[in-house]
Amino acid sequence: DDDDDDDEDDDVFDPSSPQREHSNNNSYSWCLMRLALVQLVLVNLKSFYPMAGYDLLDLPVASPLCHSVLKTLQRWEQVLQKRLEIFGGPPSKYISTYLHEEATTPGPALLRHKALFEPSNTPFRNNHFSALPVKRLWQHLVKQEEVQETFIRNIFTKKPGTSQTESDLGCPGGKARIIHKESDIITAFAINKANRNCLAMASTHDIQELDVSSILATQVLAWIDDDETETKTFGGDDFLVVHARDDFVALHGTTPYTHSSPGTPISVPWLGAQQTGRGAAVMIKRNINNVRRMTSHPTLPYYLTGAQDGSVRMFEWGHSQQITCFRSPGNSRVTRIRFNHQGNKFGIVDADGGLSLWQTNTSGNTPKPYLTLHCHNKTAHDFVFVGSSSLIATAGLSADNRNVCLWDTLVTPANSLVHAFCCHDSGATVLSVAPRQQLLITGGRKGWITILELSHRDQRQSFQAHDSPVKALAVDPTEDCFISGSAEGNIKVWSIATQCLLYTFPNEHARQSLFRNLGTGVMQIEVGPVNHIFSCGADGTMKMRLLPNRFAAVNNNHHHKNDVKFFI
Repeated sequence: DDDDDDDEDDDVFDPSSPQREHSNNNSYSWCLMRLALVQLVLVNLKSFYPMAGYDLLDLPVASPLCHSVLKTLQRWEQVLQKRLEIFGGPPSKYISTYLHEEATTPGPALLRHKALFEPSNTPFRNNHFSALPVKRLWQHLVKQEEVQETFIRNIFTKKPGTSQTESDLGCPGGKARIIHKESDIITAFAINKANRNCLAMASTHDIQELDVSSILATQVLAWIDDDETETKTFGGDDFLVVHARDDFVALHGTTPYTHSSPGTPISVPWLGAQQTGRGAAVMIKRNINNVRRMTSHPTLPYYLTGAQDGSVRMFEWGHSQQITCFRSPGNSRVTRIRFNHQGNKFGIVDADGGLSLWQTNTSGNTPKPYLTLHCHNKTAHDFVFVGSSSLIATAGLSADNRNVCLWDTLVTPANSLVHAFCCHDSGATVLSVAPRQQLLITGGRKGWITILELSHRDQRQSFQAHDSPVKALAVDPTEDCFISGSAEGNIKVWSIATQCLLYTFPNEHARQSLFRNLGTGVMQIEVGPVNHIFSCGADGTMKMRLLPNRFAAVNNNHHHKNDVKFFI
């Protein structure tokens, strides 16, 4: 006991000491608990509002204050996730990850996270009475099913070290995991924002809804299996076989570490000597052909599809019937569909250069758009909502070279053009926006990327990013970097601040001549939470990889590492 007291006295002035973890409000543990608390509040509010009579779909209009509360909590969640990433993983010897009584018991290594539920297993090692409330809060939070995945991800993450370098992994961020492989092109996908374990992807012949909860969890926890010897070696295929969910429900049931609804996470063996863990499960197949574009609602489990025949339909994850057909077949080909930030409106641009805006809750047999604009006199390729849903940027090809335009939807159509940027002389193909920095990032047919400043209405930078047309753009949620994909199948990561190339993933979706009539290379990129990059392309694959630690790259560019100064 005297030795323990001496140790505690020695550490009393060291806030980073394990003995002071409970009282250090900047510690890894407190940051993790703050994140879990914010996520719990978000879950509770999303279940409470409908009980109080507020449909989440109508919340931006019915109660702007309640909607702003949700958005504020989501921003807090992003900031806290970023702060956790700065730590680079938990401290060494953070908590015990093995149950004492099961240390020598064989079994799946992924089940060892049950050690979290041991009452004495916390990162707070001080026995002083002041640490007891913090320990009780920790034990309460780790038992909440809604945030268990957050704790598992941030406790079982291995810090990068000499045993696992980027050269060992083959490329920055590790090897891409192929979620699904088709015999033909995968044209688009949508991630369920209400439950990121579910996504939908479209090929030329159908739409499939997948449950990828096992893949996301395995991505985080795969290192636990590093020392395990596989009793059976599977074939050397470099992709996952995704089976029908009914084949596995009886055999495997649900994963023990994450909650997923709709869709039950299914255990499927990974194929390939380098891959272990679990695969995806097909929840629903929809026999809808030639879907070219998809987008998901920002808060609810709905998604839109836009097809080659011009039709636009809304579906709900886990339900076989469509909700609404907003646009019937026989119209111009859909080139992009997007929801606004609130989710109460969405827009469509088509191959004839038109833009139409719709109310999400429009009902009736023949829904009509509330606004239509002819934006480009040759074709329109993309658009984004800028800030509020009243200001819209479009990208396309016009005879007068006004290929990127800003539109104000609150004025008459004759006066709605706010500003036109003359760039990308062969046409602008894609758009993305960094709202906090008021930047518009555009890609062109000749492989150039142009960054436009919305506040000054001028061009900040233009550079040759690819040797082929830019097909996809995505901005990291923290706006540190953006990702571009080309028609030749390459994906590149760029710094927003300096426009420097940070990482390259060559031939991620290499062009396939067989599908040249439908598209080539990278078709879509989306950045998910915790640095996940999802992409699909003309090689018939949908892939997921972890974006390399961007803070290391930022430090190499002489930026401040600890750039988050935010506490709850």
